[in-house]
Amino acid sequence: MALYLYNARVAKAFLYPLNVAEVTLRNAIDGILIGRFGTNWHQAAAFRNQTLTVNGLATLDKAIQRAGANAARDQIVATLTFDFWSNLFRPEYGALWRTNVNIAFPNLKHGETRHEIQNLVKPINVFRNRVAHHEPVLDLNVTDIHAKIVRLIELRCADTAAWMKHHSTLSSIVRSRPRRDGTNANTLAAKLDPAFIPVKPETGLNELAELLDDKRQAIVCLDDEGRPTAALTVVDAIRFISECSKELGGMIDLKDHTVSDLIKAANAADRWTQIDDATPLALAVKELQKPRIQILVGIEAVSGKATGALLRAHRRY
Repeated sequence: MALYLYNARVAKAFLYPLNVAEVTLRNAIDGILIGRFGTNWHQAAAFRNQTLTVNGLATLDKAIQRAGANAARDQIVATLTFDFWSNLFRPEYGALWRTNVNIAFPNLKHGETRHEIQNLVKPINVFRNRVAHHEPVLDLNVTDIHAKIVRLIELRCADTAAWMKHHSTLSSIVRSRPRRDGTNANTLAAKLDPAFIPVKPETGLNELAELLDDKRQAIVCLDDEGRPTAALTVVDAIRFISECSKELGGMIDLKDHTVSDLIKAANAADRWTQIDDATPLALAVKELQKPRIQILVGIEAVSGKATGALLRAHRRY
C-alpha cells in the first residue's frame, strides 16, 4: 500500500511538468504550421493532403469533430492529443522540419535536427500515457524522464524550463520512496557529507590551498549550474603539489597550476561517480565498493546539483 501511494504521488508530481512540456510543444508546432499553412492550417489542403499521413489526418479530423465543426484553431490545438504532436517528429515529416526545427526550438545546437526532438518527445509521450491511464511507473527511471522534459522545454525557452524546474515537486516525492515494509528507506542523503570543497576547473591551486582544512576531505569540481564534473580528495591535491615541488627542487608557484591540471594528473575520471542522493544507501555503497572508486558524489535528482560527498576512506557507511 505504501508503494501504491508512492506511485500515485509520483504520477501526481509529473502532471505539472507534463503540462508545461505539452503546452510548450504544441505552441511551438502551432507557430510553425501557421507560418507555413496559414492561421487555419487544420483546414489547409496542403497540410491535410500533402503533409499529414493517413493516421495523422484521422487524428486531426477526430479532434475537429470533438471540438465542433466551427471551432477556432486554438480549440483544435487544445483538443489534439500529445500523440499527434509527438508523431509530427517522425521521419516521414522530415520535410516539414528541415528548415523549421531551429525556429521552433532555437536552442538546438549546430547539427542537431528533428531527430533530437523525436528522441525526447517519444519517451515523454509514452510516460505521459502511462500516467494518464494510471499505470505503474515504479519500474521506470522517473528522474531521467523529468530530465528529458526539462531538456525539451529548454530547447524552446530556457526561462520557461527554469520556471518549471523551480516549481516542480518531483525531487521531494522521489526522496520519499518507501521500503518493502512501508517505512522510509535509509538513503544516501543521510550519509553524505555536505562540507565538500567546491571548485571550478580554472580554480588556481593557490585558491584551492586557501580552502583546504581538516574538516573537508572531498574536492568536487562543479560546472556553472552546480553539477559535478570531477571529484578528488585532499590527499590527491597534497600528492600533486608534492610531486610538482620535487621536480622543481622543492619550489613551486601554486599560481602556475589549476584544478584542471590536478584532475588530469590524478587520473580522476574513473575514481569517482555520482548518484541520486535519494538512492537507498545499500545500493549507493555498492557503487562506492567498485574497483578504483574513491569518492561518491550525491546529486539532487531534478537539478543534478551536488549535495554532498562520501569517501571510501570514511568507512562510516
